[in-house]
Amino acid sequence: MEFSFLIGLCFGGMGSFAALKILHKKEVIKLKKYFSGQQEIYEDQFQLQLSSYDQTVVDQQASYETQLTTLQTKLQQQTQEQQSILKQLTQEKELNKIQQKKLRESNQDIDEILESLEQSQQEILMLKEQEILALKEQNTELAINLEQQKVELFTLKQQLTNQGHTLDSQGGDRWDVEQVEELLAALFPNVTLLRDSLAVLVAQPENLVKLIKAIKDICEGNSYSPTKVRATDKKWTECRVPHINLMRIYFQKCKKTSGYQVLISPKKNQKSQDQDYEWLKSHSSC
Repeated sequence: MEFSFLIGLCFGGMGSFAALKILHKKEVIKLKKYFSGQQEIYEDQFQLQLSSYDQTVVDQQASYETQLTTLQTKLQQQTQEQQSILKQLTQEKELNKIQQKKLRESNQDIDEILESLEQSQQEILMLKEQEILALKEQNTELAINLEQQKVELFTLKQQLTNQGHTLDSQGGDRWDVEQVEELLAALFPNVTLLRDSLAVLVAQPENLVKLIKAIKDICEGNSYSPTKVRATDKKWTECRVPHINLMRIYFQKCKKTSGYQVLISPKKNQKSQDQDYEWLKSHSSC
């Protein structure tokens, strides 16, 4: 019985082994098919990756070639620009040399001209100095002004004679207010005398010509030593009369109408001058 069992077990084991062998073959076949399929998949993926890589390489190569072409073009342009700038600098350098040469020649000419001018100026100065010395010897400024006043006095006499008046330069009758007023109206129709200016003129016949000349200078814009009066907010101008120290003339040019307003006032003291300032401040502008 045991023998039969062993035989049965042996044949059973052999059967199982055969069955396992058959099963193993099937598994091997399956594995081969699986690995074969996987290999094909891997080969396909590899080919795809290889193809994609090749395309990437081609694209990168094309991009590099494009960039290289652009860089070459830019380099060529920069080279041309540098050559152009270098050429321009060379031309400017040559031009500067020419200009410097001309400038040196011009400077030489200028030096010669300056030397000639300096010599001429020295000669002129010597002549002027001689003329000045001659003028000083002939007369002083006071004498010249006096002669001018004599001429003006003669002219005034002629004008008065034409109007039927006479003036005795050696000391005839004093002029009255009407005569002085007519004289000023004839000489300065655009001048308005303020306050007691007319009375001052009548009261000082010895200074009449000088005062009339001072009014004439005001009308011509040549007043003597003019100064803006601060006390009147610089609306009025004060000027002096040559050779009459204590006489002041205040004037302003009219804005609304043509002409001047003039105040003639002797300067007795500072108080009288301050009173003149106050009066001018209160007087309306023309």
